[in-house]
Amino acid sequence: NRMALRTALMTRPMTQSNNKRMASITLIIPLFFVLTTLFYVCLHKEGTRAELGSRMGLRSRIPSQVGTFQRVFAPRGIRSRLEMPVTTGFHLRSSRGDTRVKMSVELDVDAPNTESDLRDGEYKIEKNGEKAILRLQIAGREIQMETGTIGKLAGGTILIRDGGTVLYTTACAERVSEEDLGKPTDFTPLRVDYFERSSAAGRTNQGFFKRDGRPSDREVLISRVIDRSIRPLLMGWARETQTLSWVLSYDKIHLPSTLAVLSASASMAISEIPMRQIVGCVRVAKVGDEIIINPTRDQVENGTMELVVSGTKEGIVMIEGEADFVENEILIEAIAKAQENIAVMCDAVEAFAAEIGKEKQPVYDLPSLAMDAVTEAGTELVDKALRISNKQERGKAFDQAKQAVMEQLFPSDEVPTDQEWDQADASIALKRLTIRRLRHMVENYGTRIDGREVTQVRDISIETPVLPCTHGSALFTRGTTQALATITLGDSSMQLIDPTLHGDISKSFYLQYNFPPCSIGDVGRVGSPGRREVGHGDLAQRALRPAIPPEGEFPYTIRAESLVTQSDGSSSMATVCACCLGMMDAGIPISSPVAGVAMGLLVDPTTVADEDSLILTDILGFEDALGMMDFKVAGNASGVTSLQLDIKNRGLSLGAVAKTLNMASTARTKILGEMQSVLAAPRQELAASAPKILPLKIPPAAIGKLIGPGGKTIRALIEEFGLESCDVDEDGSVKVMAIDVKQAEKARKKIEKMVSDDDKGPFVKEPYSGPMPEVGDVLEGVKILWVESYGVFVEAKPGLKALCHISELDVKRVEKISDHFKVGDTIDVKVIDINEKNQLKLSRRVLLKAANNPEKDGDPVSSPTAGTKPKPRPKRHRTKPKL
Repeated sequence: NRMALRTALMTRPMTQSNNKRMASITLIIPLFFVLTTLFYVCLHKEGTRAELGSRMGLRSRIPSQVGTFQRVFAPRGIRSRLEMPVTTGFHLRSSRGDTRVKMSVELDVDAPNTESDLRDGEYKIEKNGEKAILRLQIAGREIQMETGTIGKLAGGTILIRDGGTVLYTTACAERVSEEDLGKPTDFTPLRVDYFERSSAAGRTNQGFFKRDGRPSDREVLISRVIDRSIRPLLMGWARETQTLSWVLSYDKIHLPSTLAVLSASASMAISEIPMRQIVGCVRVAKVGDEIIINPTRDQVENGTMELVVSGTKEGIVMIEGEADFVENEILIEAIAKAQENIAVMCDAVEAFAAEIGKEKQPVYDLPSLAMDAVTEAGTELVDKALRISNKQERGKAFDQAKQAVMEQLFPSDEVPTDQEWDQADASIALKRLTIRRLRHMVENYGTRIDGREVTQVRDISIETPVLPCTHGSALFTRGTTQALATITLGDSSMQLIDPTLHGDISKSFYLQYNFPPCSIGDVGRVGSPGRREVGHGDLAQRALRPAIPPEGEFPYTIRAESLVTQSDGSSSMATVCACCLGMMDAGIPISSPVAGVAMGLLVDPTTVADEDSLILTDILGFEDALGMMDFKVAGNASGVTSLQLDIKNRGLSLGAVAKTLNMASTARTKILGEMQSVLAAPRQELAASAPKILPLKIPPAAIGKLIGPGGKTIRALIEEFGLESCDVDEDGSVKVMAIDVKQAEKARKKIEKMVSDDDKGPFVKEPYSGPMPEVGDVLEGVKILWVESYGVFVEAKPGLKALCHISELDVKRVEKISDHFKVGDTIDVKVIDINEKNQLKLSRRVLLKAANNPEKDGDPVSSPTAGTKPKPRPKRHRTKPKL
């Protein structure tokens, strides 16, 4: 067998003549028949399929499946194929010299098995050398995670598949010595990047630069979802850590964002990076009355709710979602269903990591002596600082408290040689002490830093309108958090183009959030928006989107901008309130006012919060920094439109989530009352500075006439009436936009008159129903109804309009039709063709040629040279070229 195989692979195609080529083919084909027969006999005997492959130098892939043996022989364009059923798992290729023989056993099965052998909730681990595959059945779909094939030098590598969607995710940590564990700081050194390669969907960039460039807003948002899901479970880890995820293939059915979170968690689980618990992630949608886990793209688009939920076996870690005024009970039901599936994912990944994972690196543990010393030295100073309500003064008090503690514990700025901890340990301990004392103060005294109760909302003040020349504006202040919103209205040219793997998506409503460093009294970079600004702007945009009227009722593009002028907690929810008031001030007929509030949590970082935990309403920035939760909820009095959950502890129970949502509803109702006391409903008219759009509909056949040659007609219309713009869609929808509504009305009437059905226009509202002329018919004395740059429209029969193209008007070239033909002239034409739409193709040139007129180079009817003799052509003299 081995000799026959080598003979076949080493045969070189003859190039001397076609006869020799064909002779070589006739010699090789029998050898392949013999070889395939031997394969078939050997592989169906008991025993050593893999052994046979190893002796022949073949690569085993899936020894248990039956596939197709394909042999391709193509010397200089000649190709033949032989197919025979054999066991898959072998792949042969020879490229020695210029040999053109290729043999391969493909993995495609004769009847592809689309159904998984696993039941819902089951998983299976398969190992083959370094390669390992985790198969997991979730919500009727099989998810596969593979490692050991690519990216072997990374700390952890996962290739995850769901249908035709494939992602490649890695996790790496900084390389340091085992003794240098590092000490944790206020911010876990984690970097997450998610990339959607355009080639994954079979596309490429449309611009000049074809390489995928800066991350889009969607990539930034998904990177934040991954980050917020993993970061809480890396507490105490101090090494620089990075997670990268690429979408390699996208089938436009199975959405990749949840797969990115799951693969990032799995890559860390099998690496040396110590996660406290495994994280799973699912998407939940409400379509009709059904709650669906991991819906397809079409189901998400047709649903009224979409949540991305991450969690562990114990609780919920992260939520990102939007809904169409959905009640709290439906949200809680969806989150509970997500938690059930997340627990299955965590069990599967945990077993996978136990099977193939690396040994975990140790995490730095704060010495108990440091905590005891800082507690004794700093408790009184911390309690005193916590009772200061003013933000700036409170910050100074904490700086002084830290300095006093450090001076007391380290008077000589040197660490004693017999002491196990140093200044860095003291800083960590001081922060933990502050968290404990804040929780102790609220639990025992029932008051917070600024004197409020647990469920109390800060004082609210509203001013609208604020700016004289904008289309809408509002200033919303809640405590020491303040946002200035401005609204701009425009036509479709102002829409935001969002590039995605599905293609470019046009947005007629978008919100942009700006958070300058001066809003917190700081100095920093100002420029393109950072990840936080993109995320907060998207959250506010999702909160307001369900209230925006449909384009058919309000044909404007809406741009909302929020400038945070002061920030002391929950500036994104202040943005929701300010932009909602700004749109009402602009006269946008929103379906309902929308408000938002941020909820906090004070609990031990090492526990899972339950319904008895201490939850705060409308948190301050200090409570956000020292608390364990930032749960933002927006909506109206009846339902939720968007929500976002971030935590720092081990998770939230379903009871804690339900309690938080109910408390947020109460606070949201109070805020909506304050907003409606200032502006109860949208203004009846748009601002004087806002453009006015008047829509109308014209027949699609009249679009060319409205636009004119090279846009000449529509540009003249814009200039004549001082319009801002005049948009024309393919279906005949026209939007006339002008600052002065009277001028817009005049322009609309002129357009209607231009395309009306009269004797002056070639367009009719109803199709012609009379007898049609036939090809070859001569139509005499037809009247010219309209003159265009490309031809003239004539009335072939009463009610039947037709075009005589410029190329068919005369036997000679016509430079400008209007110089020779006028509206109302009569000409003779001949029907030379009728297309599939029953449109006539007319010609005057054919009749002129057939008349055998000696003055055939002129037009006796309309040409200005009629009646004059044509100029004789000058004779051409040929001269011999000079030598």
